[in-house]
Amino acid sequence: MVKGVMIGFGIMIILALIPIVHFVGIPLGPFIGGYYGVTAASDSQGSPGRKALIFCLWTGVLMFVVLIISGTILTLYTSVMPILIWGGVWVFTFYYGSMAGLGAWYAELKAKG
Repeated sequence: MVKGVMIGFGIMIILALIPIVHFVGIPLGPFIGGYYGVTAASDSQGSPGRKALIFCLWTGVLMFVVLIISGTILTLYTSVMPILIWGGVWVFTFYYGSMAGLGAWYAELKAKG
C-alpha cells in the first residue's frame, strides 16, 4: 500500500509542477493519484471501500507531514496570520486525503465490475 501511496503522491507533485496543467492538476491531482496509485498497491485483500480508506489515511498522513513542514516554515519566516496557515494545513490535508480515497475507491470499483 505504501508503494501505491508514493506513486499517487508523485503523480500529485508532477501535476502541480507542470505549467498550465497545474490549474487542473492541483485540484484533481489527488483523485488521479489515488486512481493510479491504488492499482500499484499489492494488497489485494479486503473490500474496495476498505482499501480506499487505508489509501486515504496513508495519503492524508503523508500530506499532513509535508504541510506541517511547510506551515512551520511559513509561520517562522512570513507575517501571514498563523490561523490562516494552520487552517489551510487542516483543510488541505482532509481535501487531499479524501480525494485520493475517492480516486482509489473508483479505481477499485471499476476493476471489480
